[in-house]
Amino acid sequence: MTRTRKSLLALALSAMLMAGFSAPTFGDEKDDVKREQRRNDRRLKEARKEVHESTQAALDAKRKLERAERRLKAAQTELGRTRGKLAVAQAEDARLRAELDRAQAELDAAEQRLKQAEKDLRSSRGAVESFAVESVMSGDSGLKAFGDLLRGADPAEFSEQMSVNTSISDAQIAVMQELEASEVMLGIERDKVERLRDRVAAQKAQAEAVVREMQVLTAQAEEQAASVAELVTAREGAKRSADQALAADLKLQRELERERVELERKMAEIVRKELEAARRAAAKRKKKNGGSGGGGGGGGGGSTGDSGAALSRPVSGPITSPYGMRRHPITGVYKLHDGTDFGVGCGTPIRAAAAGTVVAQYYNGGYGNRVILNNGVKRGVSVITTYNHLSRYAVGTGAKVKRGQVIGYVGSTGYSTGCHLHFMVLVNGKTTNPMNWL
Repeated sequence: MTRTRKSLLALALSAMLMAGFSAPTFGDEKDDVKREQRRNDRRLKEARKEVHESTQAALDAKRKLERAERRLKAAQTELGRTRGKLAVAQAEDARLRAELDRAQAELDAAEQRLKQAEKDLRSSRGAVESFAVESVMSGDSGLKAFGDLLRGADPAEFSEQMSVNTSISDAQIAVMQELEASEVMLGIERDKVERLRDRVAAQKAQAEAVVREMQVLTAQAEEQAASVAELVTAREGAKRSADQALAADLKLQRELERERVELERKMAEIVRKELEAARRAAAKRKKKNGGSGGGGGGGGGGSTGDSGAALSRPVSGPITSPYGMRRHPITGVYKLHDGTDFGVGCGTPIRAAAAGTVVAQYYNGGYGNRVILNNGVKRGVSVITTYNHLSRYAVGTGAKVKRGQVIGYVGSTGYSTGCHLHFMVLVNGKTTNPMNWL
């Protein structure tokens, strides 16, 4: 709050407090109060704008901070999801690379076995071909040995030659079997190599896809991290602005609290005079009636001419915030909500809860445009009602109003988040739950 604003506010508040609540319910003082109030109104118009701007600045700064924090939280969440996906992709890449290495090793080993099987097959085929050539060149050795036996050869030599022939035949069979086995193994190894090659190719394609996904996710994460950094900076700026605005408004709130204390002191003087007047009126009635009448003015309503002991609702609408402790929707301070809020639209007529005298109407940084109505003595106590956050007034200071008469219109001035009426009841100068009187 600037020095000029402070001076305007201090001037307006001090002028209002010095004259606005002196003793406006008593005849000789009314004219003085009216004149002083008109002077105060001119001063307050300037202060009102400054205070309203300060209050609105705090509300705007708080909303900007909330928006910045929401955007930052969303960006951090999105960045966390992206980094999570990237971590999963990296783990999948590592797994695929390990599997690819194992598959490649198996493929290398299978290809070596395939080469050996092809070599063994060539060797077996060479041996078979050699046997075939030798058999053709030498003819049937068994027939030759039998011919030699017929021509008188030694039978022992025939037997020996037949044994040799048998051994050669066995060797030939073994070579043929080895050739057949080599061909089978070669087919198996070829099939295995083909399957492993297909597997390695598929894993390479999958690994390449994961690498591409990691590249995309890495770019997204870098972009989102930069966005988060920008939002952190923006949030810090918004927080500084909100803290500064809140500090200014809390200072204003302390000033308004001092005003409230002074107002209560002035109200206490009004209450004292009202109760004293009620006692004098009761004593006068008792004397007039020969000592048999009078009830202390408890049901007569003092000087207001309104004999009703209860109050009427100032507007017809739902209660949006009752009397009691709560956290303030703008400052966040946990404190007494000193009235009852009625949720009605701006411009709705506000009616006097009971007959009385308008002791003051002015702008307050917290309550906005307000009307303070002295309703006199009811149920043996002084009753004052206040109507706050008005958009405009319908009566002037010092006016005598009847129960139900329009005294102003609903608004959203001061510390307010929307159109409503903040209705207060003061009993002997102290706030009380209005619902006990309605």
